[in-house]
Amino acid sequence: MPYFSHGETKNKLIILYILARAGSLLTREQLYRTAILNSEMEYFAFEQAVTELEEDGMLAEVRRAFGECLGLTDTGREALALFEKSVPIDERKKLDSYLEQNRGAFARETEVSSRVEHDANGCTLHLFITERDRVIFSVSLAVASEEQALALRRRLESGSEPIYNFVWDTLLKQQEQR
Repeated sequence: MPYFSHGETKNKLIILYILARAGSLLTREQLYRTAILNSEMEYFAFEQAVTELEEDGMLAEVRRAFGECLGLTDTGREALALFEKSVPIDERKKLDSYLEQNRGAFARETEVSSRVEHDANGCTLHLFITERDRVIFSVSLAVASEEQALALRRRLESGSEPIYNFVWDTLLKQQEQR
């Protein structure tokens, strides 16, 4: 009969399991959402587990064009390999299903990002589209207010593909006409 972990140990194993099965690095928010929605973990338990896993060298923050992500270290992979079966099979299946269903959404969340900078003249909104950790499209817009910057950011995040395609198509058409 297998031994199933409980409490802090189980929370840490769930976090390691999520990162191992995600197929890519996850932002802290993506990891949090996955853990909270698919296990009995609460916010403070999540934060404590992530902090301790980082301190123990099992997780590492990785800088990406869109911000920080969390990934497993070799130590984290080794620990999970030893104790993965301590996470009940029904929770593993639930996590696997959730990750499979959300893999595309997680990728899109990290492909489109933005940053708002404040200066004496107002705000500048920097928008980025990344692919395989390389910025493939960026634009900076001077805006009158932070509210306007946030509204434009939401529009790009929800409709980046047509904007990107429009710019490319327009530039390519101009080149063909010459």
